[in-house]
Amino acid sequence: MRTRTRRAAAAAVLLPLLAAAVGCQTSGAGEPDAKAPSPTGKPVFGEKLADQLNAASRATEAAGSARFTATLTFGSAGGGAVQTTTGVLDYAKDAARVERSSEVPRGFPEETAAELGLPLAARAPQVFAVDKNDVSYRTDRGTWLRYEASGSKEFTDSVGAVLKLAGDAGPWGGTLADVVRHADPERAPATDADGRRTYRVDVPSRNLTDLLPGGIAFATRDADVPGEAPITVVVDKDGRLLSAEADYAPLLRGLRGAGVLAGVTSLRAAYTLTGHGGQTVPAVPAGERTEDAERVTKTLGEVKPGACASTDTGLGGVARVLPVACGESADVRVFGRQRIDETYRDKDPQGRGRALAVKRCGKDFASVPAAWTKDARPAGTYLVDGTETVSYGYTGPEATVTGDFTCYVTLR
Repeated sequence: MRTRTRRAAAAAVLLPLLAAAVGCQTSGAGEPDAKAPSPTGKPVFGEKLADQLNAASRATEAAGSARFTATLTFGSAGGGAVQTTTGVLDYAKDAARVERSSEVPRGFPEETAAELGLPLAARAPQVFAVDKNDVSYRTDRGTWLRYEASGSKEFTDSVGAVLKLAGDAGPWGGTLADVVRHADPERAPATDADGRRTYRVDVPSRNLTDLLPGGIAFATRDADVPGEAPITVVVDKDGRLLSAEADYAPLLRGLRGAGVLAGVTSLRAAYTLTGHGGQTVPAVPAGERTEDAERVTKTLGEVKPGACASTDTGLGGVARVLPVACGESADVRVFGRQRIDETYRDKDPQGRGRALAVKRCGKDFASVPAAWTKDARPAGTYLVDGTETVSYGYTGPEATVTGDFTCYVTLR
């Protein structure tokens, strides 16, 4: 028997409506620069052209530390929403302290903001600390949730959105630094009077989709994404990374064609590094308690109907939540649970389990105690979260769809 499992993204249901500097060119791709450091025994600009950005990444790490800023800018007819991430990187200790914030203009489409996981109301920046492969998140309560990569498989699978923040190309992941490290220039860079090189490189478009918010990155799997996209990279005279920029215009057309980010008219990513070698990652302040995230959080499916939870976990969704009393600190309230087990014959089974769960949750929404749903935001809406598995028989046209789904409302 063949099986296929799909994670159903939380989908709102509305009732009654369904809810750079250019100078002279270098004379040759392989000309060495005497001022470039040699972290691998060879100057960055003495490497083959195709290897220079990988060498620049190593030279950046060899500096020991740096301060960075990364932005994703989502344009729309109503203005641009910006997600900004800033922080300090200690390459030697493989550690980082990072803040992430969002600015969403009043005219930005609400549905698109929800799709991106961007808050419409102003919120304090999210704070993260990285220690090798483990990531900690500071909650609004002032405690830290520690996500350990050594946790159980079930746990680590559910919190990949946080654990992937411990990067491969540096202590913090999910930035253009990850793309630059594996980029292979084919054109010689331009060099300015200060010795800075500007590279224009084509990279696999899929590498850029990995930098998008988790839910969107997952949704792009079926999109018709162009083969390559251009990025611009600037390194200093010593071969250390200074900045990188990417214009997602070619990718955006494919994403919108797949029904993803329909309200976004432009999309750009940027990354800058400063203060190479002179930064220190601050320690978690004494007196601030750290909790084991695997112990204190639950999956949404473990929250009983009628109970509430907080999504203040750093995950940017409901993969795991903090159980809390219904009240000011609650973000979601569960009002039902549906188990789907249906067999279909001569029909495309994909998505049928989730569609059936949405329908059944709608019946629950109308029949459960009013106190459970009256504070839904937006009013009259509910959401469904769960996993659908489709099993095909080796013979015959039958397919069985199974899955466990949770019906819930958002409270703010």
